[in-house]
Amino acid sequence: MPVNKSIVSTVKKSLLKFDFTRLEERCQNEAQTRIALIEPLLEIIGYSRSDDKDMLTEISAGWGKKNDKADIGLKADSKTTEIIIECKVLGKKLTDKEASQLNSYFINTKNAKFGILTNGLEWKFYSINDATKDSKLYSIPFLTLDFSEITDELIEEFSKFHKSAQYLKELYEEVQEIYFLQGFADAFATELSDPSEDFIKAVFNRMYGKKLTESTKVRIKNLINSNAIQNALPKVIEEESKNGSTVITTAEELKIYHSIKTLLLHSIKKLDASRINYRDQKNSFNILVDDNNKKIICKIVSNKGKYFVELNSDKIEFKGLESIVPLKKEIINIATALLGL
Repeated sequence: MPVNKSIVSTVKKSLLKFDFTRLEERCQNEAQTRIALIEPLLEIIGYSRSDDKDMLTEISAGWGKKNDKADIGLKADSKTTEIIIECKVLGKKLTDKEASQLNSYFINTKNAKFGILTNGLEWKFYSINDATKDSKLYSIPFLTLDFSEITDELIEEFSKFHKSAQYLKELYEEVQEIYFLQGFADAFATELSDPSEDFIKAVFNRMYGKKLTESTKVRIKNLINSNAIQNALPKVIEEESKNGSTVITTAEELKIYHSIKTLLLHSIKKLDASRINYRDQKNSFNILVDDNNKKIICKIVSNKGKYFVELNSDKIEFKGLESIVPLKKEIINIATALLGL
């Protein structure tokens, strides 16, 4: 998900100026860690602790009789608490026990979508699991940031939670997709490595037998292994290709993409490499700015084993980096305009 460059720049300037010295002296308990480290970092991404419309502390989360207060609640829209934060003392190891405490706050917090578990330096970001009937977080964080080292990647990821960016809805949808795909991959792998009886029956039903005996079940289960999967894969790809239901990215397409990306990086000063992306579609391979299909720099198309770079009305066969030299100026001009540089 592309992040506003001006926000990233502002966050970067503030983080590089942030005082990370004498932390052990200043953060000897949870309250000190929250006040001296966690809240100031949240202010960098737009949440003011002097305004209860932005950042709330010790908010009611309906957890137990004694510890029913969540440490911090953030309101990106100034109406509902969308992010709940559980603060721990600097140096405290963040384990499943602490994550479980954070998770408990969400049972009675209807509108919150994200949870953060942090000891000030390590930040673990979780999201609500929409698949459950009650409000609970996924057990695995979708993002972990370590402020012991300030990198460009950390700055960009942290900027996605900026109050003024209004990214939370888009970020939430993106995170749900990540969890869904990961869940599918894990479940599918588990099913293949330890086939259920239903799966074995489904395989048998597509075979020639009439009655599934216990010995046949064992035999089929033993046949479902990595060798069988490798042998079946070409047939699956071939069938999907016939039906037009799959898109296969070729090594040649990636080679052309990296050639053009390298050309742009060498030609446009201060170009952020992460802004140049691609999407492989059924009829063309598009090279994009900001992963936006409305910002196409050029297209790669193939015909009878040959690959062509298509740029507006121009189309040339790709035979190496030198073959796109005639289009170099036009490629740079289009990319520069789409990048807003």
